[in-house]
Amino acid sequence: MQFDRQIPFQVPDWAILVAATIGMGLGFGVTSSFAVFMAPLEQAFGWSRGQLSFAYTLMTIGMAGGGLLWGRLADTRHLRAVLLLGAVVLGLGLVSGSFIVTSFGLYAISLLLGALGFACLFAPLASVVGLRFARRRGLAIGILTAGGAVGQGLVPMLMEWAIAGLGWRDAYLWSGIAYLVILVPLMALITPPARPAAGASLPLPCMGGWAMAPEASTAWLSLAGFLCCFCMAVPLVHVVALVCHQGHAPSAGASILFTIMAVGAAGRIAIGLLADRIGVLPAYMISSLMQTLTVFWFVASPQMAIILPVAVVFGFGFAGNMTCLILAVREAVPADRVGRATGLVGMVAWIGMGAGGYVSGWLFDATGSYVASFALAAAAGALNLLTLVLLSRFKETRQRPGRVQLAGAV
Repeated sequence: MQFDRQIPFQVPDWAILVAATIGMGLGFGVTSSFAVFMAPLEQAFGWSRGQLSFAYTLMTIGMAGGGLLWGRLADTRHLRAVLLLGAVVLGLGLVSGSFIVTSFGLYAISLLLGALGFACLFAPLASVVGLRFARRRGLAIGILTAGGAVGQGLVPMLMEWAIAGLGWRDAYLWSGIAYLVILVPLMALITPPARPAAGASLPLPCMGGWAMAPEASTAWLSLAGFLCCFCMAVPLVHVVALVCHQGHAPSAGASILFTIMAVGAAGRIAIGLLADRIGVLPAYMISSLMQTLTVFWFVASPQMAIILPVAVVFGFGFAGNMTCLILAVREAVPADRVGRATGLVGMVAWIGMGAGGYVSGWLFDATGSYVASFALAAAAGALNLLTLVLLSRFKETRQRPGRVQLAGAV
């Protein structure tokens, strides 16, 4: 079967954006839904928080390594095949979760979901949307990443309801079937923009006119991605367990996570629009500042009256980080290397997510408290801000006399 042959009708850019946004949401939903399975798996098998957090770390390692490979393929004609592979693996991986009996099985499934599942979606979807939209790119990437935020909040909440009503095994099973039914047709619709003829130069070498070499820009952005993702991973992975540890019901923890993601959806669109107006790096700094200033307050008081507004501010701030990171990569590297650069930056960022999720679980096991974990998250956020300030000083922008749009850009 030729997955990459042209489909017999023209798919408009807005339809591709909708399909990509839903795909990004369902992909991110798998990563964040691990939080609601943590307590049932702990009760069923007696595994520690550190053991369970390691499964999430393996998922992020898979997303990191796989993203580098699939991002490179997204720069070629194999885009649709990569997306379909990711859709099928996500669905079948969730189905296989219903058969978990050992920690090794959990680890293998988590690694599979990361390396061959969501990794096949993240960089390719970010790349194709970034290339199709020249004007209003911040808004388009904001909508795309907002879908991720909605998925991060909505999918865990739906799975929490499924766990409560069906048990965790059937929740895995039916969510996997739903993924196959919804995600596979949507990914089949997505096509890359038209590329220049062989031997022709790309019409849009570098959108932002960064004077830095692309390799240096990618290295700086990778460091920023690691630090901001380490910071955000601590509450995203452990907020449900934290709220339970503070004496609240698991449903309250799922509601807090949903609040973070729901606010984050609006935040990603708003920060995308802000980046179109004031520039990517200034918008990135604002997002990172909001995340850093609020992350420690999750452990400051067990009262829901404090945790809820903290979740609102944190959600708005953390959400813009991914939008700005994708936009910064698109500005900093030539158009024919967007997929691989996004994959590389995403790889390091996912390593940061995995490290934040695992280290915070390990610290909880060692101390019996989440205070040290969230303090370390705040420190990582502060280092990310320093990285962005230095990058903004070292990067010199130069204005170009005009911009040529890619074919298919709107």
